Amino acid sequence: MGGIIKKIIKPIKKIIKIIPIINNPILAIGTSLFLSWILRPKVPDIADFGTNEFDDFERGILVNKQSNDSNIPVIFGERLTGGTRVFMQTSGTDNKYLYMAIVMAEGEINDIEEIRVDDKAVTWASTLSHGTEVEVGSTDSNFYKADPNVDGSLKESLIRVQPFYGTDTQGTASLLAVSGWGVNHKLSGLCYLAMRFKWNQDAFAGIPKVQAKIQGKKVRTYNSSLVEQSASYQTNPAWCLLDYLTNTRYGKGLLTDELDLQSFYDASLVCATQVTPFSGGSDINIFDINTALDTSRNILDNVRELLKGCRGYLPYNAGKYNLVIETTGSASITLTEDNIIGGYSLSTPTKNDRYNRVIVGFVNPDRNYQVDEAQFPPINETGLPSADKHATMKSADGGFLLEGRFTFSTLTSQYQAEEMAEVILRRSREALTLGINVDFNGYDLAIGDIVNITHSSLGFSAKPFRVLGITFNEDLTVALSLVEYQASHYTFATKTQASTIPATNLPNPYSVQAPAISLSDELFELFDGSVVSKLIVNITSTDSFVNDFEVEYKESTTSSFRLMRRGSNKIIEKYPVKEGVIYDVRCRAINSFGAKSAFTTTQHEIITAFDPPNDVTNYSIDVVGDKLHHTFDAVSNLDLDFYEIRFTSDTTETLYSNTTILVPRIARPATSVVTPFVGSGKYFIKAVDKFNIRSANADSVVISDQVFEGFKAVQTITEETAFDGTKTDCVVVDNSLVLDTSINFDSATGNFDDATGLFDGGFGSVKSSGSYAFNTGFDFSNKFKFKVLLNQLNVDHLDYIDNFDSQSGLFDSKQGLFDGGTSQAISTNVQLQISLSDDNVNFGSFQNFKSGDYVARAVKFKALLTSSDTSATPKINNLSLKFVLPTVIQDDSNVSSGTDTAGKSVTFTNAFYQVPSLTVIGQNMATGDFFTVTSKTRTGFTVEFFNSSGSTVDRTFDYQANGIGTQK
Repeated sequence: MGGIIKKIIKPIKKIIKIIPIINNPILAIGTSLFLSWILRPKVPDIADFGTNEFDDFERGILVNKQSNDSNIPVIFGERLTGGTRVFMQTSGTDNKYLYMAIVMAEGEINDIEEIRVDDKAVTWASTLSHGTEVEVGSTDSNFYKADPNVDGSLKESLIRVQPFYGTDTQGTASLLAVSGWGVNHKLSGLCYLAMRFKWNQDAFAGIPKVQAKIQGKKVRTYNSSLVEQSASYQTNPAWCLLDYLTNTRYGKGLLTDELDLQSFYDASLVCATQVTPFSGGSDINIFDINTALDTSRNILDNVRELLKGCRGYLPYNAGKYNLVIETTGSASITLTEDNIIGGYSLSTPTKNDRYNRVIVGFVNPDRNYQVDEAQFPPINETGLPSADKHATMKSADGGFLLEGRFTFSTLTSQYQAEEMAEVILRRSREALTLGINVDFNGYDLAIGDIVNITHSSLGFSAKPFRVLGITFNEDLTVALSLVEYQASHYTFATKTQASTIPATNLPNPYSVQAPAISLSDELFELFDGSVVSKLIVNITSTDSFVNDFEVEYKESTTSSFRLMRRGSNKIIEKYPVKEGVIYDVRCRAINSFGAKSAFTTTQHEIITAFDPPNDVTNYSIDVVGDKLHHTFDAVSNLDLDFYEIRFTSDTTETLYSNTTILVPRIARPATSVVTPFVGSGKYFIKAVDKFNIRSANADSVVISDQVFEGFKAVQTITEETAFDGTKTDCVVVDNSLVLDTSINFDSATGNFDDATGLFDGGFGSVKSSGSYAFNTGFDFSNKFKFKVLLNQLNVDHLDYIDNFDSQSGLFDSKQGLFDGGTSQAISTNVQLQISLSDDNVNFGSFQNFKSGDYVARAVKFKALLTSSDTSATPKINNLSLKFVLPTVIQDDSNVSSGTDTAGKSVTFTNAFYQVPSLTVIGQNMATGDFFTVTSKTRTGFTVEFFNSSGSTVDRTFDYQANGIGTQK
């Protein structure tokens, strides 16, 4: 017994030692490790299928990359592949030659069957061979062309190539004898293409994309006597797997002593089994390998990928790796109830492991080596009598679609992919799993063996099972994991012949339809909050083969176009651009071959910035005491600068221009402001943008005359209609005050049509500013606190050109006020100013008038008339101001009248502006007592109390004086 244990323990130690090599955890002491050819797939969502890692890699292997540390694929069998550009250089006049070294695969490969440039197969002047330079043949219409800039009749080869198949002793590329490529640049062991391209605009649009159809890696094989043969081109999975496991450069680097070569030879025979793919078709191998192995993946994943493409296992038995192909066979031993120790575990496939449809992804050479799909049961197959196989199985599964999706990167045959799908499906539906412990007879089994099970309780009589797992238990029994074996699963079923993919007749790739373009502009806010204009180009193209568009622009007054953008976008934006400038824009289409269309050119003037901002809405004013609270909704325009509030005392006014500025600027983002009450009238608001353009329409609020509690009007100053004050650069015309001009109406002579002056705009220019000092000031005689309100300020905007159009012709043909047009210009304004004095002699400087509280004895006023338009003037129709003073109460109590027959003289603390009303109340008066009040003035009064006999008596009294204003 001790000897037996040692024989068992020794291989166990070897198993444990090898664990790090294949990165698979040991399940229990004595477990033989293996890799299953079929793994439960991760079933992606439908939306994700076709965009997984498998699809991404297969697409990526066809493109060109620029890198100096990219992973290099290993090609087993035949595949179309792109490559990694490791060297590029230009030379010649105007850099007309492009030199390139592009690595395709690990070497040594067997052959390069075809080279494609920009997806077009190149026809060479001679056969491609290792290390030999060859150029494009004269029959190649794509790359044997005339230089359009030299001589259109003289054709030449545009491409030369020198292929290297990746031997370790290969020399340097003579074709790349340019700066940067030396004699030591050999890329030993790598298959690469040394290429030279000559620029021709009708052949190339950029850096050429290069692909090659390669007969891949030469691998070593063994004959029936296990004698190593010379390395050769193989598509047999057994020999390709052997190469990957033993290669020290890109594989695991195992020694041949660690591999059971006989098992690899036997597996190679299974893979080479001939089957008929479809009725009348030529026989094919049951398994082939045609793959570009991703060396960036770990070794374990790549071994799994190679195994599953041939239904292979890689068990570790007796210190060596064995390759087993799951196929038909016979049982090596039979185990009965006498050999089975203890109970058993029997189960059928669960819903997650059972399929009624299997879809296999593979790489299809007939579809330009793109990922394709095969499925079982085939679509619309009616192999069962009057019933669809899939429908029958689905019905048996309760009507549920149980779909498995698998990818096989090593398969390039649709028939092999369909066979793989059928085996997976049948195996998933007819695969009992059995777990048993057996006696020492289990030591004669290996992973992948077939064993007959006879057990009366289970009803098994020599029922075949395949060994999937073996565990050596501490009591020297053997635990077996078994799956039901069905020979029919592995019988290759004749398939339906694949449909021939029809040839595609493509249009001339160098005839490109010009696109249509439309231009617009809009405002754009930059990250710093500033607003600029941007030009937007919308491109429309009906050419299905167009990839990119080249858009150029210039100002219409310049001669040279500049590149705006080149790319696939159909909406192109350029910012900032100049407002008010006309831009020329042209666009041409570029297809996937680099061929260009003619330019389409159009013009556009940048004008959006000059559009007025949106109208202000929901403007309202709340009167709180002597204050006005203005609120309104914000305007959303990006170029909004501020809001402006204007005023007129004419509550029927509709024109914004016939007003004066009340609040010149309310900066964004404020939506409210508080102002003093300036008087009854109409308040207007507009938004103003950065170009000083105002909203098209004003919102307005009418405020009626307010009676402020505690205030009383005492004086009104009215200047119209005479305007007798001092006028500087302004004059009175028709009872209105306007800025002066060099020529007035009266100086125009002749008929309207031929008159000079205001009628035809030849009146000269209106003064830009003028002033009017009020004829009337106001003196309170003493210093008082008071308010000044606008009793009436009615101002019109008068534009002479608009009123008397400068065009020639009769009135009926004229524009402007003659035909009802009105001017909304706001180039004019009137600003009131105020000057204060404490003695009515020395006055301070004039300041802009603001309605509010003032303290002074005397005031003077002035109106400033301004215009930024030489043809317009403010026209003051009404101008009057109102003075209001606060009502004041002065009182005292418990005052003794005394017995002075002259009476008690009372002096107010502060003199009133007018004689106040007075109330006196006696406190200790006897029957018949009375009092008199005399000498009541703004400053005080005299009171005397009498008894019933008329004699002066002393009494206590209270008083209250109610008046207007108090002297300061």
